[in-house]
Amino acid sequence: MALLDVGKAFDNVWHDGLVRKLQRNNYLSIHVVEINQENQRSQVTTLRYARCGSERTGLVITNDNSKIAIAKVRLKPLQKAAVDTKPVQFSDCYAVITLVTTLVKVKSHLFTALSELDQMIQTEGVILEKLNHYIRLQEERLNHLRWKRTQMLREHNKAIKQPEEYLFNPVNAFLLIKRLTKDWSEIQQLITYEMQRDFMGDGTNYSNLLVLPTEEDLTGAAQALARLQDTYNLDTAVVASGIHAGSEMSFDDCFELGKQLHATGDQHRSVLWLREALNRSEQGTMGVAKKAEALEYLAFYTYLLGNVEVALGYVKDLLEMKPDHENAFRHKVFYEELIQHGQDRKFNINSIPNNDPANIILNSYRKLCRGEVQRNASETSNLKCRYVTSGSAFTRLAPLKLEEVHILPRIVLYHNVLSDNEIQVLKRIAKPRFKRATVLNHETGDFEPSNYRISKSAWLADQDDPIVNTISKRVADMTGLSTDTAEELHVVNYGLGGQYHPHFDFFQTDKVATPNNGNRIATVLFYLSDVSHGGATVFPKIGVTLKPRKGSAAVWYNLHSSGDLDFSTAHGACPVLIGSKWVANKWLRERGQEFRRKCDSQSLVENNGPKLRHYMS
Repeated sequence: MALLDVGKAFDNVWHDGLVRKLQRNNYLSIHVVEINQENQRSQVTTLRYARCGSERTGLVITNDNSKIAIAKVRLKPLQKAAVDTKPVQFSDCYAVITLVTTLVKVKSHLFTALSELDQMIQTEGVILEKLNHYIRLQEERLNHLRWKRTQMLREHNKAIKQPEEYLFNPVNAFLLIKRLTKDWSEIQQLITYEMQRDFMGDGTNYSNLLVLPTEEDLTGAAQALARLQDTYNLDTAVVASGIHAGSEMSFDDCFELGKQLHATGDQHRSVLWLREALNRSEQGTMGVAKKAEALEYLAFYTYLLGNVEVALGYVKDLLEMKPDHENAFRHKVFYEELIQHGQDRKFNINSIPNNDPANIILNSYRKLCRGEVQRNASETSNLKCRYVTSGSAFTRLAPLKLEEVHILPRIVLYHNVLSDNEIQVLKRIAKPRFKRATVLNHETGDFEPSNYRISKSAWLADQDDPIVNTISKRVADMTGLSTDTAEELHVVNYGLGGQYHPHFDFFQTDKVATPNNGNRIATVLFYLSDVSHGGATVFPKIGVTLKPRKGSAAVWYNLHSSGDLDFSTAHGACPVLIGSKWVANKWLRERGQEFRRKCDSQSLVENNGPKLRHYMS
């Protein structure tokens, strides 16, 4: 028999032969009974191969006793086999391939004539050639694994020295999540199925130890970096360089961040990050394939933003690099036709438009977070710092350090009202109870997660620990108000780029029913940590900024003494740029305060008007 080309040979195998798939221990076996041109069975080849991603890959060797034909077989589970019609290109996903070939000799008794044995030397030569090629590919795979290990080990050694300090930097946190999602997935693909079993075992020894982030975590980390850029006007190159001595971002890191932001709908920053990826590719050695992929994404995302001419420029750069790139050629023609018909739209991708230009409060919030708003002397000259007592036995022995921050609405800071030990107890109790913080949806009445509140929190009752009860008593000493109807202590830890957009602490009675104990008359906000950069509490309507100081507490009234809502108390938590922010809120209710905060007649006159609506609605 003389086989035709590889493609036809395997076409015969599929249409005229027999293919059986057997599922055995996470493997698939293919038994191919090949049919020769005379419609005679010429050989049986059994292929056994391991899982590789969503597909299985292996090699089939056919033999007609004079030459060997090799083809690659791909088979998805429980689907029809697909046989490549091109000569073999060893699998792009590196699986350990075990070939068990049982060659049925078309012409037997080769040993009886030396003149026919020379054909076997040719056969051996082809096998050696393919074996050398396979070994080279495996060496490339191992070299790539070594490189990934070196990269991961370098960052891990930095992190393990001071874990908290390392994670205080948002770039470091993003890169850690990326390493344990995208990079780990790539490593798993490079490691064969059987090696993975040896590498990780059956998982039972690690189930209580390994904490792997999800794709949602990676997306959230990407949004956090974009949020920090937006709030603090950070240049992309500054963030990619690590922000305050963080880890430098590579081409792959910037590329992945750009793709993540595109998936969330942030097209503007997506384009900026892809451009930064290309800038970083020029600083190091990177394969043409990766740079070409980045150009393809960048061209498409730029087109989606309406800048067709710039997109065309990226496509031309791509074609210079890879002239045979089919998609680039098609896109080039498409973009040129758009430009020819005047359908291109232009704008400056370096200019990031405000998400909501009409929202004056949000703009003021961001300016306060950046420290661009300074109070003048006329606003601060009458503010005082002093020791105060509230008439309680505790404050008579230990007067409180009070700093006036604002007169109307009245905002004060009490310094050194929590000890380090008390703070540690609150964190220890709260951490196992943490759940993602939610906000009230005024339309549905339900509490739900939101991108403008990034934190986890827990509620601590007075009976949970004597220290929690002691803190409640201290709140009563500071405010002179009753805590009998107060809410439980609300402990919060802000996440990566954690923030809370401007909001009110009081309930808007025109949107939700007033709770049994009345509205939130006052807020006591304890700071349980210092924050290196960012994380301030700001009041955008009155231009006040409170920087977190461990052990201090901010206190303000949410209601006028008349009981009307005080809309000037709108406040927000700025994104944490560097550090970790912990706070604890104690919200005091109206009921029980009737004889503790008397109604001011002047307040009734000043607030006798239509109620303002929630600007965030």
